Amino acid sequence: MSIASAQLLVEMDLTPGANIASAIAGTLDVDADGAISPAEAEAYGRVVLSDLIVKADERPIAMTLTRIEIPAIDEMRNGLGTIRLLASGALAAGRGRHSLSFFNNHKPDASVYMVNALVPDDRDVNLGSQSRDPRQREYRVEYAVTPQWSVQLLWLGIGTALMAVMLVGRRRSEKRITKNE
Repeated sequence: MSIASAQLLVEMDLTPGANIASAIAGTLDVDADGAISPAEAEAYGRVVLSDLIVKADERPIAMTLTRIEIPAIDEMRNGLGTIRLLASGALAAGRGRHSLSFFNNHKPDASVYMVNALVPDDRDVNLGSQSRDPRQREYRVEYAVTPQWSVQLLWLGIGTALMAVMLVGRRRSEKRITKNE
């Protein structure tokens, strides 16, 4: 997962082991023509997303499938192919402290999960504590959104105040020099 101030990105890598790969390939290849069409891949991606529950501050986030990459069926059957799914959802959290929870219910009987939040590219977002259940189906991360412009605005204000003090001091100096002449 990658958290930004207005968006959540989820990247999932699904690697079916050789013992279940044939069943997954059968699920993907709906028309049983030996190839996975883009429409079949997208339909599978939507099924995976429907098995996820993602919430920001306890409010559900609608996730949208943005890309899915499916390996060849032979690669999957040999336990080598990885299905890569990318999805995004809008975060309307704003400034302050927030929490994100993620529950993965995709094939829990035959799956092993691992979930992590990536170091944010968005400098306004700072990750806090993270927790997972033992099977990593449930994940929670605390984060804070602190816009960097507020820090820059503070420095701009300090700089402006210092310049004003310097100008006032200079004018007073000039008046003293003019009076002494």
